[in-house]
Amino acid sequence: MFGNMGKMMEALSKMGDIKKQMEEAQKRISKIKVIGIAGAGMVNVTITGDNRVVDVKIGKELLTGDDVKMLEDLVIAATNDALNKVKESIAHEMKNATGGLDMGELSKLLGGKLG
Repeated sequence: MFGNMGKMMEALSKMGDIKKQMEEAQKRISKIKVIGIAGAGMVNVTITGDNRVVDVKIGKELLTGDDVKMLEDLVIAATNDALNKVKESIAHEMKNATGGLDMGELSKLLGGKLG
């Protein structure tokens, strides 16, 4: 019992610092831009940290053919690649902001109050 209480007290004592670090992480996340790549670089999709597609580049060699389905598939693949990279970047920023504190575990200790 006291083990969990100790963990909870330690986590709560860090909350002020964590809040500030989370705000700083949110600023860094808003500046993230990643490029998803497909078709050996023939399709590039740029996505921001807030999951907005801001750029799509398609190699000219793909525009000369009639295979629209392949082009659509490559755009989807590049977009999904970029989304995965954004997710990884955000997870890295959040881990840094919380000092590695497992927010899910803290939420359990607080009775699910952190969402």
